[in-house]
Amino acid sequence: MRRMAAGLATLGLCCATAVAAPPVWLVNAHLIDGRNGADVPLVDVRLDGSRIAEIRLAVAHAAGLDLRGAYLLPGFVDAHSHIEDPAAARRALLSGVTTTRVLGDAYLKALATRDLVRHGYVEGPEMLVSGGHIRPRLGEPFILSFPQFGQYLNTPLAGADNVRAVAAAVIARGADVLKVGASERAGLASTDPRRQELSYEEMRAVVEEATKSGLYVAAHAHGRSGANAAVRAGVRSIEHGTYLDDETLALMKQKGTFFVPTLAIMSPLGDPRGDSADAIALQLRTRAMMRPLREAVRKARALGIPIAAGTDGDYGEGETARVRPAHEIEELVAVGLTPLEAISAATWQSARVLGIEARTGSIAVGLEADLVVVERDPRRDTSTLYEPMLVVSDGRVVLNRLY
Repeated sequence: MRRMAAGLATLGLCCATAVAAPPVWLVNAHLIDGRNGADVPLVDVRLDGSRIAEIRLAVAHAAGLDLRGAYLLPGFVDAHSHIEDPAAARRALLSGVTTTRVLGDAYLKALATRDLVRHGYVEGPEMLVSGGHIRPRLGEPFILSFPQFGQYLNTPLAGADNVRAVAAAVIARGADVLKVGASERAGLASTDPRRQELSYEEMRAVVEEATKSGLYVAAHAHGRSGANAAVRAGVRSIEHGTYLDDETLALMKQKGTFFVPTLAIMSPLGDPRGDSADAIALQLRTRAMMRPLREAVRKARALGIPIAAGTDGDYGEGETARVRPAHEIEELVAVGLTPLEAISAATWQSARVLGIEARTGSIAVGLEADLVVVERDPRRDTSTLYEPMLVVSDGRVVLNRLY
C-alpha cells in the first residue's frame, strides 16, 4: 500500500481509526486491462483494501457497485508531468491519473507535494519526482534549492565529475528519478531545441550515479545529436524526441529505450499567445516541429519501440494546464496507434517506464486497485476518456459520477 494513511479510507468512507475495510465488488464492467489485449470481457472485480483480489466473468445480479456495462481501465500513468502543488495533484487525480512521473521541480515543491500525498495529507496520484532538471544552466530555482552549487548561478555546469556531484545531491534529497538536458528547450524563444546540452560523458555520469541507487534517468531531448548521446549513455527514456533520426531510433530499439513524445502539449504551445516577437516565434516553431515529431512516433511504432504517454502538463492554471492523458491518447491514435495501443501507452507502458509495472498500470489480481471507469467504449470513442465516471486510487473511490 503506497500511502501511509491508506486503510483510513476505502471507497470514500473515512473513519477516525484505521480499521480493515470489507472487500468490495465492482460488478458488470467491460474490462480493458491496459496490456493491449483484444478481448474485452464483461467481468466482476473484487477489491480487498488497496489491491485487486479477484477477477471473474460477470455473474448475473451479483452484489456490489454495479457499473452497468461501463468500461473499466487501469488508472492513467502520466509518464511526464510537471505537477508541483496540492491543487494540481488533486486535479490530476480527478482526471483519472493515479500515478505520475514529475520531470522537473522548481524549489522542490513537487517533492514536498509528493510527500504530502504519501502521508495522506493531500489527495493526489502517486508521484515519482525528479527533484530538478540537470542541465548546463541549472537556473535560480535549482540553485536556491541546492545552494552548495551556487557557483553555477551564472556559470554553466560542465564536466562529468561536476555533473555527477549534482546528480548525487539530487538523489540524496530524495529524488525518485533523474532528468537530464540532452538538448535545449523548445518552449523558449531564446533557446534552440536542436542544440545539444549535456555531452555523452556528462549524461553517462548521471546514469551511473542513478544506477547506484536503483533509479532511472529521463532525457529531455529534441535534437538528433543530444538524443543519440542520451541513448548511448543509457537513459531510460527519451522525452519529446522531435528530430529523432533513423540511427537513433534503431539504437533505441536495440537498447529498449522508451519514447515519451508528449504530442498533445504542442497544441497550447502553438496557440496564439499575443503578438510579441517571442510569442510569434514560438507559434511558428511549434508548427514546424509537429511534422517531424509525428513522423518519429510513426517510425518508433513500426520498429516496436515502446511508446508511453506523457502530458508535459502541470495540471495548474497556466497554458499547459488543460492537457490530460485523453489528449495524448487522441494524438497517438491520430499518428497511427490503435486506441488500445494508445490506452496501453497511458497505462501499462507508462508504468513500465517508471519501473512499477509489477504493481500498477494494468488490471490483474494482486496489483494495486488503481482504476478508471468510463461510460462508452474507448476503442470506438476516445472522447469518453476525458471525463471518467469513477476513479479508484489504492482501493479508494476518489470520484464517483455513477448515479
